[in-house]
Amino acid sequence: MPLIIDQEVCAGCGSCVGNCPNRAIVMRGEQYFITNMCCDCGVCLEYCSTDAIKKGPVRAEFDSKKGNAALKEKLSLKRDIVAMKFADKAPDGVRVEEGPTFWCAICGDIFEGQGDPVFFTGMASSCGGSKNVGIGSSKVTKDVFEMVINAQVVGEGNLYVSKDLLAKNRAQFPRYPKVYGGMVLGSLERLSRPDIILFPVNGHQLSMISTAYSFETAELITGYAGKSTCLMSITFPFIENKPVFTPGDHGGRTFMRLQDEEIIVCLPYRLVPGLIKNLDRTVYAQIKG
Repeated sequence: MPLIIDQEVCAGCGSCVGNCPNRAIVMRGEQYFITNMCCDCGVCLEYCSTDAIKKGPVRAEFDSKKGNAALKEKLSLKRDIVAMKFADKAPDGVRVEEGPTFWCAICGDIFEGQGDPVFFTGMASSCGGSKNVGIGSSKVTKDVFEMVINAQVVGEGNLYVSKDLLAKNRAQFPRYPKVYGGMVLGSLERLSRPDIILFPVNGHQLSMISTAYSFETAELITGYAGKSTCLMSITFPFIENKPVFTPGDHGGRTFMRLQDEEIIVCLPYRLVPGLIKNLDRTVYAQIKG
């Protein structure tokens, strides 16, 4: 693992456990240990009063091309992996999406092999849901807004029976720390050090992922359903560093071109190196072997 605890020096206070953003530190018996889910962030070092935490024999592997290849091979993924990175402006050499288009449609393109990075902003979005994922939205008049809401979102045959349910549903998710200029979207193999990744899986593949994630820490992957695909998949991984899965909503599934058996899993990228290591250590690896 990337960091280790010197048991001779550790006072057993547990401060590292409560402050590890990856939830990678666990107690076994009467001692604390750092698991493969450690990403070398070093946050725990600042909370250790006795300097018991040291560098381990290896570092976390954050090579997007290698990670992409490993995940696709170990999970037998048929589609490409979407990578996302929030930014205030487009990085040099990355095309700015002019739109109008949908975040979920861009993801669908990447799943199908069109992985060149693009900078997606709220101004380019065809969907007001972009303001729920930290990048704002284009401005419209009240009349236009209500026309769209009444035609596509609220009422019989749409998503909600009344407009007040929109705010109630959104309130169940954490708020973003700021409104970003946009997000870079591209395939994982073409985007270095993204914030989060997401891709379609079936039930078997999700079980493989959740077992590997839980293998050393007993942490669970939570699922969400009932809101927009972008909100359910992006928010918790980006803000709280927690992986999630979701079936998505009608629009998201349509634009992502998901098959009936497919759901979306979204992972904070900092968890990927440990997940890849643990995929070779669970019951699924033994079965495959």
